[in-house]
Amino acid sequence: MTRFLIIATLALLCMFSPLTLHVAAEETQECANPDMIDPNCPTRPHIINCAGKYLDLNKNKKLERSELESAINGLPWYSRSILKIIGSVDKIMAKCDADGDDAIGMDTDMPATEETCLASCFKRKAFKGAFFPDCDEPHC
Repeated sequence: MTRFLIIATLALLCMFSPLTLHVAAEETQECANPDMIDPNCPTRPHIINCAGKYLDLNKNKKLERSELESAINGLPWYSRSILKIIGSVDKIMAKCDADGDDAIGMDTDMPATEETCLASCFKRKAFKGAFFPDCDEPHC
């Protein structure tokens, strides 16, 4: 079990390698807009939009428990350590499903759970890296 945790941690660290941060820093320096989005910290609206695009399979603007479970089950075994960071499906629902309908409404629950659901930059970056690493937002 310890070997698994070490491998999973290393895989997660590789997603946030210094090379990636260096490239992002170079892109930041070339940006003319001083109010730009920090490329090292995805915004909640960006995460919500990407979740809608990649995880909301029936396009009802809600991330249902079954859709979240499917997304997690679709991860490679070494990436499932993301659950140590963002929590189990039950914990995600407890933090993000404000109205208790077993679905995270992107237009309703996400604004209501700003303090509890993907509140930290670290969690947003981990969630994005695990489920939709190629979903980019404009930096300028």
